[in-house]
Amino acid sequence: MRILIIGGGGVTEELLRVINLKRNQVIVIEKSPERCSSLSSRYDVLVINKDATDVSVYTSDISMSEFDAVLALTDKDEVNIFALTVAKLYKIPFRLARVKNPKVAELITQLDLGVSITLPSVIADVVRSYLEALNEPKKLASFKDFHLFMLTLSETDKVVNKRIKDLDLPEDVDILLIFDGTGFKVPHKDDILLNGYQLLVISRGSDVVKVFKG
Repeated sequence: MRILIIGGGGVTEELLRVINLKRNQVIVIEKSPERCSSLSSRYDVLVINKDATDVSVYTSDISMSEFDAVLALTDKDEVNIFALTVAKLYKIPFRLARVKNPKVAELITQLDLGVSITLPSVIADVVRSYLEALNEPKKLASFKDFHLFMLTLSETDKVVNKRIKDLDLPEDVDILLIFDGTGFKVPHKDDILLNGYQLLVISRGSDVVKVFKG
């Protein structure tokens, strides 16, 4: 996949750290020479040292028609909207912007410019999910005899600081995913469950509160 990233700040650097750069060809547009040098030295990406609002970037420096995705990740909403507008004009299939203002996010949706991620809203939603599943597991779905729960571990829970293989879970209970605050991962039997972890758990009939919290 060919990906154009607008802005070379912290969000972009974290993305470059986790994305598969062998399977994806990435070009970054960043106006700070220092940031350009830093990204170029650490990641296998092409970094163009220009202002993303300079139209010549899109008409001369790169071939917009070749990209599969444009990610506008600067800390300025107006720059990100501009980038998405250009990307839509070139019919880039996937367009995404990081925005601060919820009204800007609404505008992006109304104009069909792409996907908008409002960081304060995302963080607030994550915190809410932690709180809602803290004292009592939150049932997310049911299918046939199985139930899917999300639960947040606190330091007084009986499973905290124990390895999964030592939990002696009932046969009808399984941990599907662990969220450690930075991302989801498939659990391994040697993983230690820590305070603050969120678990996606499937159960057929066992009391999930009793199993994990005691």
